[in-house]
Amino acid sequence: MNKITITILICSVGLLAGCNKWLDVKPEGQSTKDQMFQSQKGFRDALTGAYLDLKSNDAYGHSLTWGTIEYMCRNWEVAATSNTTLMNLVAANYTDAGVRGRLDVIYAKEYKIIADVNSILENIDNKKSIFQDNNYAMVKGEALALRAFAHFDVLRLFGPMPDNPGNNPILPYAKEVSKNIIPLSSYDDFAAQVLADLDQAEALMKDIDPITKYSLAQLNPDESLHQEPVVSDDYYMYRQLRFNYYAVLALKARVYNWLRPRGDANRVNAAKYAQMVIDAKDQAGIATFRLGELADSQLGDYTMPSEQIAALSIFNLKEAAEANFGESGQLVRSDFASQDNYYYINFLFPVSERAADARWVGMWSYKTTSGQTSFVKYKKFIQKEVRPLLQLPLLRLSEMYLILTECATVKEEAENHYRFYCNRKGIPFTTGFSTSSWEADRRNKMIREYCREFYAEGQTFFTYKRYNVTTLPATWTYTYYSATSARYIAPRPDRELNFNNN
Repeated sequence: MNKITITILICSVGLLAGCNKWLDVKPEGQSTKDQMFQSQKGFRDALTGAYLDLKSNDAYGHSLTWGTIEYMCRNWEVAATSNTTLMNLVAANYTDAGVRGRLDVIYAKEYKIIADVNSILENIDNKKSIFQDNNYAMVKGEALALRAFAHFDVLRLFGPMPDNPGNNPILPYAKEVSKNIIPLSSYDDFAAQVLADLDQAEALMKDIDPITKYSLAQLNPDESLHQEPVVSDDYYMYRQLRFNYYAVLALKARVYNWLRPRGDANRVNAAKYAQMVIDAKDQAGIATFRLGELADSQLGDYTMPSEQIAALSIFNLKEAAEANFGESGQLVRSDFASQDNYYYINFLFPVSERAADARWVGMWSYKTTSGQTSFVKYKKFIQKEVRPLLQLPLLRLSEMYLILTECATVKEEAENHYRFYCNRKGIPFTTGFSTSSWEADRRNKMIREYCREFYAEGQTFFTYKRYNVTTLPATWTYTYYSATSARYIAPRPDRELNFNNN
Protein backbone atom coordinates (compact mmCIF):
# COMPACT_ATOMS: atom_id res chain seq x y z
CA MET A 1 0.00 0.00 0.00
CA ASN A 2 1.46 3.37 -0.92
CA LYS A 3 -1.37 5.68 0.00
CA ILE A 4 -4.14 6.11 2.51
CA THR A 5 -7.52 7.77 2.24
CA ILE A 6 -8.98 9.24 5.38
CA THR A 7 -12.56 10.38 5.72
CA ILE A 8 -14.42 11.15 8.87
CA LEU A 9 -17.93 11.59 10.18
CA ILE A 10 -17.87 13.38 13.48
CA CYS A 11 -20.43 12.91 16.20
CA SER A 12 -20.47 14.39 19.66
CA VAL A 13 -19.35 11.87 22.22
CA GLY A 14 -20.50 14.13 24.99
CA LEU A 15 -24.19 13.62 24.23
CA LEU A 16 -25.83 10.70 25.94
CA ALA A 17 -27.74 9.87 22.81
CA GLY A 18 -24.37 9.09 21.17
CA CYS A 19 -23.46 8.82 17.54
CA ASN A 20 -26.59 6.98 16.45
CA LYS A 21 -28.72 10.04 17.15
CA TRP A 22 -26.60 12.13 14.84
CA LEU A 23 -26.60 9.49 12.15
CA ASP A 24 -30.36 9.20 12.26
CA VAL A 25 -30.82 12.84 11.29
CA LYS A 26 -27.63 13.86 9.48
CA PRO A 27 -26.77 11.98 6.30
CA GLU A 28 -23.60 14.04 5.77
CA GLY A 29 -20.75 14.57 8.20
CA GLN A 30 -20.06 18.23 7.45
CA SER A 31 -23.28 19.51 9.02
CA THR A 32 -22.56 17.62 12.21
CA LYS A 33 -19.02 18.97 12.35
CA ASP A 34 -20.27 22.51 11.87
CA GLN A 35 -22.67 22.10 14.77
CA MET A 36 -20.10 20.51 17.05
CA PHE A 37 -17.46 23.16 16.57
CA GLN A 38 -19.69 26.11 17.39
CA SER A 39 -18.89 25.94 21.10
CA GLN A 40 -16.05 25.31 23.49
CA LYS A 41 -17.95 22.30 24.79
CA GLY A 42 -18.13 20.86 21.30
CA PHE A 43 -14.35 20.97 20.96
CA ARG A 44 -13.97 19.41 24.39
CA ASP A 45 -16.41 16.66 23.48
CA ALA A 46 -14.51 15.94 20.28
CA LEU A 47 -11.27 15.66 22.25
CA THR A 48 -12.99 13.32 24.69
CA GLY A 49 -13.91 11.19 21.70
CA ALA A 50 -10.24 10.87 20.78
CA TYR A 51 -9.40 9.74 24.31
CA LEU A 52 -12.21 7.18 24.15
CA ASP A 53 -10.69 5.77 20.99
CA LEU A 54 -7.27 5.81 22.64
CA LYS A 55 -8.45 3.47 25.38
CA SER A 56 -10.40 1.10 23.13
CA ASN A 57 -9.38 -2.57 23.09
CA ASP A 58 -7.89 -2.17 19.61
CA ALA A 59 -5.52 0.48 20.96
CA TYR A 60 -4.23 1.08 24.48
CA GLY A 61 -7.08 -0.53 26.39
CA HIS A 62 -5.68 -3.93 25.46
CA SER A 63 -3.78 -4.56 22.22
CA LEU A 64 -1.00 -2.01 22.67
CA THR A 65 -0.50 -2.46 26.40
CA TRP A 66 -0.91 -6.01 27.66
CA GLY A 67 -2.33 -7.77 24.60
CA THR A 68 -1.05 -8.21 21.05
CA ILE A 69 2.15 -6.21 21.52
CA GLU A 70 3.22 -8.31 24.53
CA TYR A 71 2.71 -11.57 22.65
CA MET A 72 4.92 -10.20 19.87
CA CYS A 73 7.92 -10.12 22.23
CA ARG A 74 6.96 -13.41 23.93
CA ASN A 75 6.21 -11.84 27.27
CA TRP A 76 3.26 -14.25 27.33
CA GLU A 77 3.04 -17.90 26.45
CA VAL A 78 0.00 -19.07 24.51
CA ALA A 79 -1.98 -20.92 27.17
CA ALA A 80 -4.35 -22.49 24.64
CA THR A 81 -2.15 -23.84 21.84
CA SER A 82 -5.28 -24.46 19.78
CA ASN A 83 -5.44 -20.69 19.27
CA THR A 84 -3.66 -20.64 15.92
CA THR A 85 -3.77 -16.86 15.62
CA LEU A 86 -1.81 -16.38 18.84
CA MET A 87 0.55 -19.22 17.97
CA ASN A 88 1.31 -17.50 14.67
CA LEU A 89 1.59 -14.11 16.36
CA VAL A 90 4.26 -15.20 18.84
CA ALA A 91 6.09 -16.89 15.95
CA ALA A 92 5.97 -13.59 14.01
CA ASN A 93 4.09 -15.25 11.15
CA TYR A 94 2.60 -12.00 9.91
CA THR A 95 1.17 -13.59 6.77
CA ASP A 96 -1.41 -15.49 8.81
CA ALA A 97 -4.88 -14.06 8.23
CA GLY A 98 -5.72 -13.93 11.94
CA VAL A 99 -2.47 -12.15 12.77
CA ARG A 100 -2.96 -9.69 9.92
CA GLY A 101 -6.42 -8.98 11.23
CA ARG A 102 -5.03 -8.08 14.67
CA LEU A 103 -2.39 -5.80 13.20
CA ASP A 104 -4.77 -4.18 10.71
CA VAL A 105 -7.22 -3.12 13.42
CA ILE A 106 -4.38 -1.56 15.44
CA TYR A 107 -3.27 0.41 12.38
CA ALA A 108 -6.85 1.47 11.65
CA LYS A 109 -7.50 2.53 15.23
CA GLU A 110 -4.34 4.64 15.40
CA TYR A 111 -5.41 6.53 12.30
CA LYS A 112 -8.94 6.79 13.70
CA ILE A 113 -7.48 8.56 16.75
CA ILE A 114 -5.51 10.78 14.38
CA ALA A 115 -8.66 11.55 12.39
CA ASP A 116 -10.45 12.48 15.63
CA VAL A 117 -7.88 15.12 16.55
CA ASN A 118 -7.38 16.33 12.98
CA SER A 119 -11.03 17.30 12.90
CA ILE A 120 -10.36 19.47 15.96
CA LEU A 121 -7.16 20.97 14.61
CA GLU A 122 -8.60 21.96 11.25
CA ASN A 123 -11.37 23.95 12.96
CA ILE A 124 -9.91 25.32 16.18
CA ASP A 125 -7.93 28.31 14.89
CA ASN A 126 -10.96 29.76 13.12
CA LYS A 127 -12.98 29.40 16.31
CA LYS A 128 -10.43 30.73 18.75
CA SER A 129 -12.76 33.53 19.86
CA ILE A 130 -15.32 31.12 21.35
CA PHE A 131 -12.86 29.77 23.93
CA GLN A 132 -12.68 31.02 27.51
CA ASP A 133 -9.60 31.33 29.70
CA ASN A 134 -6.87 28.94 28.54
CA ASN A 135 -9.13 26.41 26.88
CA TYR A 136 -7.96 27.13 23.34
CA ALA A 137 -4.32 26.40 24.17
CA MET A 138 -5.19 23.36 26.29
CA VAL A 139 -7.46 21.71 23.73
CA LYS A 140 -5.16 22.43 20.80
CA GLY A 141 -2.07 21.38 22.73
CA GLU A 142 -3.61 18.06 23.77
CA ALA A 143 -4.87 17.41 20.24
CA LEU A 144 -1.40 17.97 18.80
CA ALA A 145 0.14 15.73 21.46
CA LEU A 146 -2.36 12.96 20.72
CA ARG A 147 -1.64 13.21 17.00
CA ALA A 148 2.08 12.91 17.65
CA PHE A 149 1.60 10.03 20.11
CA ALA A 150 -0.51 7.94 17.72
CA HIS A 151 1.73 8.61 14.74
CA PHE A 152 4.84 7.75 16.72
CA ASP A 153 3.50 4.36 17.72
CA VAL A 154 2.56 3.71 14.08
CA LEU A 155 6.21 4.44 13.30
CA ARG A 156 7.48 2.21 16.09
CA LEU A 157 5.30 -0.74 15.11
CA PHE A 158 4.97 -0.49 11.34
CA GLY A 159 8.08 1.51 10.51
CA PRO A 160 11.61 0.34 9.69
CA MET A 161 14.39 -0.50 12.10
CA PRO A 162 15.56 2.76 13.72
CA ASP A 163 19.23 1.96 13.18
CA ASN A 164 18.75 1.53 9.41
CA PRO A 165 15.51 3.19 8.27
CA GLY A 166 16.55 4.04 4.72
CA ASN A 167 15.21 6.95 2.67
CA ASN A 168 12.13 5.44 1.04
CA PRO A 169 8.60 6.71 1.77
CA ILE A 170 7.15 4.52 4.50
CA LEU A 171 4.01 5.85 6.20
CA PRO A 172 1.42 8.63 5.89
CA TYR A 173 1.55 11.51 8.37
CA ALA A 174 -2.07 12.61 8.38
CA LYS A 175 -2.69 16.27 9.18
CA GLU A 176 -6.13 16.76 7.69
CA VAL A 177 -9.51 15.11 7.38
CA SER A 178 -9.94 14.72 3.67
CA LYS A 179 -10.77 12.35 0.85
CA ASN A 180 -7.52 13.36 -0.80
CA ILE A 181 -4.67 10.91 -0.98
CA ILE A 182 -2.13 11.38 1.80
CA PRO A 183 1.38 10.80 0.45
CA LEU A 184 3.82 8.62 2.32
CA SER A 185 6.63 10.32 4.23
CA SER A 186 10.20 9.14 4.60
CA TYR A 187 11.38 8.01 8.04
CA ASP A 188 13.20 11.25 8.80
CA ASP A 189 10.36 13.43 7.54
CA PHE A 190 7.78 11.43 9.49
CA ALA A 191 9.82 11.75 12.68
CA ALA A 192 10.30 15.48 12.07
CA GLN A 193 6.52 15.92 11.85
CA VAL A 194 6.03 14.05 15.13
CA LEU A 195 8.47 16.43 16.81
CA ALA A 196 6.94 19.48 15.15
CA ASP A 197 3.55 18.61 16.63
CA LEU A 198 5.13 18.11 20.04
CA ASP A 199 7.01 21.41 19.77
CA GLN A 200 3.71 23.20 19.16
CA ALA A 201 2.01 21.36 22.01
CA GLU A 202 4.85 22.23 24.37
CA ALA A 203 4.71 25.92 23.49
CA LEU A 204 0.93 26.06 23.90
CA MET A 205 0.77 24.41 27.32
CA LYS A 206 4.04 25.48 28.90
CA ASP A 207 2.71 28.45 30.85
CA ILE A 208 -0.93 27.52 31.32
CA ASP A 209 -1.25 23.83 32.19
CA PRO A 210 -2.33 23.53 35.86
CA ILE A 211 0.03 20.58 36.32
CA THR A 212 2.96 23.02 36.11
CA LYS A 213 1.61 24.81 39.18
CA TYR A 214 -0.38 22.42 41.35
CA SER A 215 0.51 19.05 42.85
CA LEU A 216 -1.08 15.83 41.69
CA ALA A 217 -2.86 15.60 45.04
CA GLN A 218 -4.40 19.03 44.47
CA LEU A 219 -5.50 18.16 40.95
CA ASN A 220 -6.74 14.69 41.97
CA PRO A 221 -8.63 15.50 45.18
CA ASP A 222 -10.16 12.89 47.43
CA GLU A 223 -13.89 13.40 46.88
CA SER A 224 -14.70 11.98 50.31
CA LEU A 225 -12.85 14.89 51.93
CA HIS A 226 -14.98 17.49 50.11
CA GLN A 227 -11.94 19.60 49.33
CA GLU A 228 -12.27 22.94 47.59
CA PRO A 229 -10.99 22.61 44.00
CA VAL A 230 -7.79 24.54 43.25
CA VAL A 231 -9.05 25.32 39.73
CA SER A 232 -12.40 26.83 38.81
CA ASP A 233 -12.95 24.62 35.77
CA ASP A 234 -13.35 20.88 36.35
CA TYR A 235 -11.85 20.31 32.92
CA TYR A 236 -8.48 21.31 34.36
CA MET A 237 -8.55 18.55 36.98
CA TYR A 238 -6.96 15.10 36.74
CA ARG A 239 -4.24 16.21 34.36
CA GLN A 240 -2.48 12.83 34.55
CA LEU A 241 -5.41 11.42 32.63
CA ARG A 242 -4.80 13.72 29.68
CA PHE A 243 -1.80 14.58 27.54
CA ASN A 244 -0.58 17.33 29.83
CA TYR A 245 2.52 19.51 29.47
CA TYR A 246 4.85 17.03 31.18
CA ALA A 247 3.44 14.19 29.10
CA VAL A 248 4.51 16.17 26.04
CA LEU A 249 8.04 16.52 27.44
CA ALA A 250 8.18 12.83 28.35
CA LEU A 251 6.99 11.83 24.89
CA LYS A 252 9.67 14.06 23.34
CA ALA A 253 12.27 12.27 25.45
CA ARG A 254 10.94 8.92 24.19
CA VAL A 255 10.91 10.06 20.57
CA TYR A 256 14.41 11.52 20.68
CA ASN A 257 15.68 8.37 22.38
CA TRP A 258 14.24 6.31 19.52
CA LEU A 259 15.98 8.61 17.05
CA ARG A 260 19.43 8.40 18.66
CA PRO A 261 20.89 6.43 15.72
CA ARG A 262 20.02 9.37 13.44
CA GLY A 263 22.42 11.79 15.14
CA ASP A 264 23.94 12.69 18.49
CA ALA A 265 21.72 15.75 18.83
CA ASN A 266 18.85 13.34 19.42
CA ARG A 267 20.70 11.77 22.35
CA VAL A 268 21.27 15.22 23.84
CA ASN A 269 17.61 16.14 23.44
CA ALA A 270 16.38 12.86 24.88
CA ALA A 271 18.39 13.49 28.03
CA LYS A 272 17.31 17.14 28.13
CA TYR A 273 13.58 16.39 28.08
CA ALA A 274 13.85 13.44 30.44
CA GLN A 275 15.61 15.70 32.95
CA MET A 276 12.93 18.38 32.54
CA VAL A 277 10.27 15.88 33.58
CA ILE A 278 12.33 14.66 36.53
CA ASP A 279 12.89 18.27 37.63
CA ALA A 280 9.18 19.17 37.51
CA LYS A 281 7.97 20.79 40.72
CA ASP A 282 4.75 22.32 41.98
CA GLN A 283 4.44 25.86 43.36
CA ALA A 284 5.61 24.64 46.77
CA GLY A 285 8.85 23.35 45.26
CA ILE A 286 7.90 19.68 45.72
CA ALA A 287 8.63 17.23 42.92
CA THR A 288 5.54 16.63 40.79
CA PHE A 289 6.37 12.97 40.17
CA ARG A 290 8.05 10.39 42.39
CA LEU A 291 9.49 7.01 41.50
CA GLY A 292 7.32 4.19 42.77
CA GLU A 293 8.81 1.98 45.47
CA LEU A 294 8.12 -1.30 47.24
CA ALA A 295 6.04 0.56 49.84
CA ASP A 296 3.66 1.66 47.08
CA SER A 297 3.29 -1.87 45.78
CA GLN A 298 2.63 -3.18 49.28
CA LEU A 299 -0.25 -0.71 49.53
CA GLY A 300 -1.76 -2.18 46.38
CA ASP A 301 -0.54 0.59 44.06
CA TYR A 302 1.16 -1.85 41.69
CA THR A 303 1.20 0.50 38.68
CA MET A 304 2.98 3.20 40.70
CA PRO A 305 0.54 6.14 40.42
CA SER A 306 3.08 8.58 41.88
CA GLU A 307 5.17 8.27 38.72
CA GLN A 308 2.42 8.20 36.10
CA ILE A 309 2.95 11.17 33.80
CA ALA A 310 0.07 10.23 31.52
CA ALA A 311 -2.49 7.48 31.96
CA LEU A 312 -5.87 6.29 30.74
CA SER A 313 -8.90 6.14 33.00
CA ILE A 314 -10.48 2.69 32.54
CA PHE A 315 -13.71 2.45 34.49
CA ASN A 316 -13.91 -1.36 34.19
CA LEU A 317 -10.21 -2.02 34.78
CA LYS A 318 -10.94 -4.17 37.82
CA GLU A 319 -13.05 -6.57 35.78
CA ALA A 320 -10.71 -6.45 32.77
CA ALA A 321 -7.68 -7.19 34.94
CA GLU A 322 -9.37 -10.14 36.63
CA ALA A 323 -10.45 -11.52 33.24
CA ASN A 324 -6.95 -11.25 31.76
CA PHE A 325 -4.65 -11.77 34.76
CA GLY A 326 -6.79 -13.64 37.25
CA GLU A 327 -7.09 -17.37 37.79
CA SER A 328 -9.04 -17.81 34.54
CA GLY A 329 -6.95 -15.32 32.57
CA GLN A 330 -4.86 -16.22 29.55
CA LEU A 331 -2.01 -13.71 29.96
CA VAL A 332 0.56 -15.96 31.59
CA ARG A 333 4.18 -17.10 31.60
CA SER A 334 5.29 -20.73 31.73
CA ASP A 335 7.61 -21.86 34.51
CA PHE A 336 8.44 -24.69 36.89
CA ALA A 337 9.78 -25.06 40.40
CA SER A 338 13.54 -24.81 40.76
CA GLN A 339 15.46 -22.34 42.89
CA ASP A 340 13.05 -20.35 45.06
CA ASN A 341 10.14 -22.11 43.30
CA TYR A 342 10.86 -20.71 39.80
CA TYR A 343 13.22 -21.27 36.91
CA TYR A 344 12.70 -19.04 33.85
CA ILE A 345 11.57 -16.00 35.76
CA ASN A 346 14.72 -16.23 37.90
CA PHE A 347 16.73 -14.97 34.97
CA LEU A 348 14.51 -11.91 34.64
CA PHE A 349 14.44 -11.37 38.39
CA PRO A 350 17.55 -13.11 39.83
CA VAL A 351 16.95 -14.59 43.27
CA SER A 352 19.91 -12.74 44.74
CA GLU A 353 18.59 -9.37 43.55
CA ARG A 354 14.83 -9.45 44.10
CA ALA A 355 14.21 -9.55 47.86
CA ALA A 356 13.22 -5.86 47.89
CA ASP A 357 12.45 -5.33 44.19
CA ALA A 358 9.14 -3.48 43.86
CA ARG A 359 8.45 -5.22 40.53
CA TRP A 360 8.89 -8.68 42.04
CA VAL A 361 7.68 -8.87 45.63
CA GLY A 362 4.16 -10.29 45.64
CA MET A 363 3.66 -9.69 41.91
CA TRP A 364 4.00 -13.20 40.46
CA SER A 365 2.34 -16.48 41.46
CA TYR A 366 1.41 -19.84 40.00
CA LYS A 367 -2.13 -20.63 38.99
CA THR A 368 -3.87 -23.16 41.19
CA THR A 369 -6.45 -24.49 38.72
CA SER A 370 -5.92 -28.10 37.75
CA GLY A 371 -4.05 -28.36 34.45
CA GLN A 372 -2.90 -24.72 34.72
CA THR A 373 -0.37 -24.98 37.53
CA SER A 374 2.65 -24.55 35.24
CA PHE A 375 1.49 -21.05 34.35
CA VAL A 376 2.53 -17.95 36.28
CA LYS A 377 0.11 -15.05 36.54
CA TYR A 378 0.95 -11.36 37.00
CA LYS A 379 -0.61 -8.98 39.51
CA LYS A 380 0.27 -5.49 38.20
CA PHE A 381 -3.22 -4.48 37.12
CA ILE A 382 -5.22 -6.33 39.76
CA GLN A 383 -7.08 -3.60 41.66
CA LYS A 384 -7.23 -3.15 45.40
CA GLU A 385 -10.67 -3.31 46.96
CA VAL A 386 -10.65 0.13 48.60
CA ARG A 387 -10.24 3.10 46.24
CA PRO A 388 -8.97 1.19 43.20
CA LEU A 389 -6.84 3.29 40.86
CA LEU A 390 -8.48 2.24 37.55
CA GLN A 391 -5.66 3.73 35.44
CA LEU A 392 -3.48 2.32 32.66
CA PRO A 393 -0.13 4.14 32.48
CA LEU A 394 1.11 5.46 29.13
CA LEU A 395 4.19 7.36 30.31
CA ARG A 396 6.01 6.90 33.61
CA LEU A 397 8.88 8.55 35.43
CA SER A 398 10.91 5.32 35.44
CA GLU A 399 11.42 5.67 31.69
CA MET A 400 12.94 9.11 32.16
CA TYR A 401 15.63 7.71 34.48
CA LEU A 402 16.37 4.86 32.10
CA ILE A 403 16.65 7.33 29.22
CA LEU A 404 19.18 9.37 31.20
CA THR A 405 21.12 6.18 31.87
CA GLU A 406 21.06 5.22 28.19
CA CYS A 407 22.09 8.67 26.97
CA ALA A 408 25.04 9.22 29.32
CA THR A 409 28.38 9.16 27.52
CA VAL A 410 30.49 8.77 30.67
CA LYS A 411 30.39 5.62 32.79
CA GLU A 412 30.11 7.45 36.11
CA GLU A 413 27.21 9.58 34.88
CA ALA A 414 25.32 6.54 33.62
CA GLU A 415 25.94 4.77 36.92
CA ASN A 416 24.69 7.73 38.96
CA HIS A 417 21.37 7.86 37.09
CA TYR A 418 20.88 4.12 37.21
CA ARG A 419 21.92 3.84 40.85
CA PHE A 420 19.35 6.43 41.91
CA TYR A 421 16.68 4.48 40.03
CA CYS A 422 17.83 1.14 41.47
CA ASN A 423 17.84 2.47 45.03
CA ARG A 424 14.21 3.49 44.70
CA LYS A 425 13.13 0.24 43.06
CA GLY A 426 15.00 -1.97 45.51
CA ILE A 427 17.57 -3.34 43.04
CA PRO A 428 21.18 -3.99 44.16
CA PHE A 429 23.65 -1.99 42.05
CA THR A 430 26.69 -1.68 44.23
CA THR A 431 29.57 -2.38 41.85
CA GLY A 432 28.43 -0.29 38.89
CA PHE A 433 28.70 -1.32 35.26
CA SER A 434 31.41 -3.69 34.14
CA THR A 435 34.81 -2.00 33.95
CA SER A 436 35.94 -4.03 30.94
CA SER A 437 33.00 -3.17 28.66
CA TRP A 438 30.65 -0.87 30.49
CA GLU A 439 28.57 0.15 27.48
CA ALA A 440 27.80 -3.46 26.58
CA ASP A 441 26.89 -4.14 30.21
CA ARG A 442 24.65 -1.08 30.24
CA ARG A 443 22.95 -2.27 27.05
CA ASN A 444 22.15 -5.65 28.56
CA LYS A 445 20.91 -4.14 31.79
CA MET A 446 18.70 -1.62 29.97
CA ILE A 447 17.08 -4.31 27.84
CA ARG A 448 16.26 -6.30 30.96
CA GLU A 449 15.17 -3.24 32.92
CA TYR A 450 12.69 -2.02 30.32
CA CYS A 451 11.20 -5.50 30.24
CA ARG A 452 10.95 -5.78 34.03
CA GLU A 453 9.71 -2.25 34.66
CA PHE A 454 7.16 -2.04 31.87
CA TYR A 455 5.98 -5.63 31.76
CA ALA A 456 2.45 -5.70 30.29
CA GLU A 457 2.66 -2.00 29.40
CA GLY A 458 3.57 -2.51 25.76
CA GLN A 459 7.18 -1.28 25.83
CA THR A 460 9.23 -4.49 25.69
CA PHE A 461 8.72 -5.12 21.96
CA PHE A 462 9.81 -1.58 21.13
CA THR A 463 12.86 -1.91 23.38
CA TYR A 464 13.90 -5.08 21.57
CA LYS A 465 13.37 -3.34 18.23
CA ARG A 466 15.31 -0.25 19.29
CA TYR A 467 18.26 -2.40 20.40
CA ASN A 468 17.80 -4.83 17.50
CA VAL A 469 17.75 -7.78 19.88
CA THR A 470 18.33 -10.97 17.91
CA THR A 471 18.36 -13.43 20.81
CA LEU A 472 17.65 -13.54 24.51
CA PRO A 473 19.27 -15.90 26.99
CA ALA A 474 17.77 -19.35 26.40
CA THR A 475 16.69 -19.50 30.03
CA TRP A 476 14.81 -16.18 29.96
CA THR A 477 11.61 -17.55 28.42
CA TYR A 478 10.04 -20.98 28.11
CA THR A 479 10.01 -20.69 24.32
CA TYR A 480 13.36 -19.57 22.92
CA TYR A 481 13.31 -16.01 21.60
CA SER A 482 15.05 -15.15 18.35
CA ALA A 483 14.40 -12.29 15.97
CA THR A 484 15.38 -10.63 12.74
CA SER A 485 14.15 -7.29 11.45
CA ALA A 486 11.19 -9.17 9.95
CA ARG A 487 9.81 -9.75 13.46
CA TYR A 488 10.09 -6.08 14.34
CA ILE A 489 8.43 -4.55 11.27
CA ALA A 490 4.71 -5.26 11.30
CA PRO A 491 3.13 -5.15 7.83
CA ARG A 492 0.76 -2.33 6.96
CA PRO A 493 -2.72 -3.25 5.67
CA ASP A 494 -2.82 -4.43 2.06
CA ARG A 495 -5.73 -2.22 1.16
CA GLU A 496 -6.52 1.46 1.39
CA LEU A 497 -8.33 2.40 4.56
CA ASN A 498 -11.47 4.45 4.93
CA PHE A 499 -11.92 5.76 8.45
CA ASN A 500 -15.33 6.68 9.79
CA ASN A 501 -16.32 7.92 13.23
CA ASN A 502 -19.69 6.21 13.41
